[in-house]
Amino acid sequence: MKINVKFCPCNFEDELETLKGKLIERTDLEVIEDRCLLYCGQCLMEPFALINGENIVADDPDELYNKINQYVANIKQGETV
Repeated sequence: MKINVKFCPCNFEDELETLKGKLIERTDLEVIEDRCLLYCGQCLMEPFALINGENIVADDPDELYNKINQYVANIKQGETV
């Protein structure tokens, strides 16, 4: 089963393109852009992604990439629902 990683296309548009590209290359993830993730305004304030519905937030794209990787690893180890 693939893990869903959703992004708002308005969330740090240019800054997150590299991050999304790295994630798209992974076979264990399904990267989705969804116009509204119901976190109104957050897309203008800080980089974030929803992983299987869980809001993952960071101060910058590199930190978000690291947090996504850690969260996915935790899911695979059964530590996160």
